[in-house]
Amino acid sequence: MLLRSDGHIERAAIPAVRSDVRVVKLHLPETFLDINYQEGPVWQSNGGPYRGHAARAYPFNLDIDFGQLPSALKRVHMLGVFALYASKEDEAIGTIGASIHFIRDRQMLSHHQLVNGRHYADGFDLSPRSIVHGDGSSVQTVGTAKVADREYRLDLFTLDVPEDVNPTSMRFKDLASNSSFVVFGVFLEALMPAGCPFRGKSGRIALSEIPAIVRVGDRVKFHRALMQLEEGLQSAEDLDEARSQSLTFLAMVTATMLEIGGSRAMHRVQLDVARELEGVTTRKQIAAVTLEAVRRVAGWLVDPAEGPTGSLMNRAMEIIERNYARELGDDSVASQLGLSTSHFRFLFRQATGQPFHRYLIALRLEKARELIVTQHLPVSAVAKAVGFSGLAHFSRAFTQRFGANPSEIRKGAPIR
Repeated sequence: MLLRSDGHIERAAIPAVRSDVRVVKLHLPETFLDINYQEGPVWQSNGGPYRGHAARAYPFNLDIDFGQLPSALKRVHMLGVFALYASKEDEAIGTIGASIHFIRDRQMLSHHQLVNGRHYADGFDLSPRSIVHGDGSSVQTVGTAKVADREYRLDLFTLDVPEDVNPTSMRFKDLASNSSFVVFGVFLEALMPAGCPFRGKSGRIALSEIPAIVRVGDRVKFHRALMQLEEGLQSAEDLDEARSQSLTFLAMVTATMLEIGGSRAMHRVQLDVARELEGVTTRKQIAAVTLEAVRRVAGWLVDPAEGPTGSLMNRAMEIIERNYARELGDDSVASQLGLSTSHFRFLFRQATGQPFHRYLIALRLEKARELIVTQHLPVSAVAKAVGFSGLAHFSRAFTQRFGANPSEIRKGAPIR
């Protein structure tokens, strides 16, 4: 399957569907709700707890040709049972049971190993799994499936495609352990093609997120937003479109800074930049003028760490974004990144300008404000949905941050 940025679904080149498995329950993430699955898996790998087991006759490799992608590949999602015969009685915890290879022109560009007890576990255990690893992968239980009349846990395994890797195919390789992997579908998530740089799909930052990013002080996400803006300026149809994109972004940043106490001098920034942009003749100059203006308005947000540290912090922010409502400590994030807690705390504060706990609370409150404004959920349900255990604590923190309580914000009260 191919999940394109416009939501269109196409079937990838994968083996024929078998008929001895059917999905009996499926709770998929919102992105996938409109997909109709055929009964049965598309593939099952070699495996089995003993020599002569029927699954020992199954193939070792699943090759998937991506075909013509609409844009850069970002993630691969695999729906299946991961795995059969993976209990501690059948296979030792820590066994490397499979690997995923990204390929271009028959050359392997990268590979990712799947470890028993980490990336996969005994599928007969129906306990839901929801794990984000620090290696670019995650596992989310989405339902159950029947395999040979036994019910198994159905997982969505997600793997990020490494940066600067542009594969044309993928191989899922069983490494001849006892585990047997059952695959129902493979989905590809591609970055949005050139166009408006702030359409919030496929992991890109939406323009509506900019105020929250500025209020939270998320330097890493702000840097990503600037990179998106620069990409958008370079792909704009003409200079007028590029100027419009620049001024729109600057307006969002300036308005938010004024909202949280910026000086009155910021009122002139938009007008001054608009006049300056009229005299520029290249997209590169527009980008330079915009960046300089953003530095004048919110310079403390512009320059997060780059290189390996920047990459680690990008990964940290993604882990936090996907798990902010769960019980999440800096020690847990540090462990997933392979860092000591003290070193992670230092890098995180250097990247964001604030301690981990303060950032996490600010993020939860921003998510809560969004739910309050856009959903009709009770305030208690919003508090629980974003990770607060008590309503009183949530209400105090919310009011302190936004200058109005949740009910007032829902009625349209301005943030103070």
